[in-house]
Amino acid sequence: MPFPTEYSSLSPSALLALVAENYPITKNATITFLKRGFNDTYSIESGKNKYILRVYKYNWRSLESIQTEIKLLNHLKENGISVSFPVEDSSKEYIQTIEAPEGKRYAVLFSFAEGKQTRKLSPEQAYLLGIQTGKIHLLTQGQSFGTTAQNYDIENQFEKTLKTLKPILTHHIEQYEYLIHLQAEFKTKFNSIDKSQISMGVCHGDLQAENFFLTAENKFTFFDFDFFGTGALIYDIGVFIWYDHKNKSKEIIEAFVKGYQTQRTLTETEVSLLPYFSTLRALFQMTLYCKISDGKQLPLWPAQEVANFIKKVEKWYSDK
Repeated sequence: MPFPTEYSSLSPSALLALVAENYPITKNATITFLKRGFNDTYSIESGKNKYILRVYKYNWRSLESIQTEIKLLNHLKENGISVSFPVEDSSKEYIQTIEAPEGKRYAVLFSFAEGKQTRKLSPEQAYLLGIQTGKIHLLTQGQSFGTTAQNYDIENQFEKTLKTLKPILTHHIEQYEYLIHLQAEFKTKFNSIDKSQISMGVCHGDLQAENFFLTAENKFTFFDFDFFGTGALIYDIGVFIWYDHKNKSKEIIEAFVKGYQTQRTLTETEVSLLPYFSTLRALFQMTLYCKISDGKQLPLWPAQEVANFIKKVEKWYSDK
């Protein structure tokens, strides 16, 4: 009997054979492993065509949420948004099921996003990114496409954070108590506002430089909707503001928000809440790292590093 496995490395050649069996690719197609993270990502080249194969980690995403992701991406594509979209197989299906050693894993073939990663945007590019983000939100505002990967509700996120970080912060009481204080402050703030002034819908969930490519003609293509979720649409703006914030000038953030508002005008309430959603993203990020670093599949996240990260969040929030 094989030894139990929690995260296997699948054979690239076998994956290529699986793709060749279900999609019209050339006999001399090649496959290249790109990265291992929450999912395994491969590049497939078939003649002049390029694709991205994503193999979802076992027990990371439900089949229902993957089906919803496909539905969302097709909706965006059909409405003129440049996204890396799912490719149908010969049976008009999108999802392949793989019987991996650890259990069922799912694979989806996506179109290749042209362009390259651009970590440092110019004000013009930030403005254009804001426009495209606003267009996405217009198409997802008030919509439900099915089961999403995440729920970005404030209370839900804090409950996950406190539950996950409490055993890690046993010897860092001050940082844990700060999180409890922050939870109370967030609850007070959100209980005092008019909820009708916050637009809800489906967010990308991870709007940062690693998840969009930019061409020389300043065309953005979005991909990796692995963290897409239901919540306040301004969560995505909070994500953009938080990531690499030390190197992101006020001018870039203002350009992004200005571009965004050419498509969807933010209410005064939403503008005032942007720092809160940036903070929420920071906590989500650390909580997620700690959940996957559970001492089983990955080594435990050092408690001191978690405490230091919370201090970083505290400074960010206090400077808002």
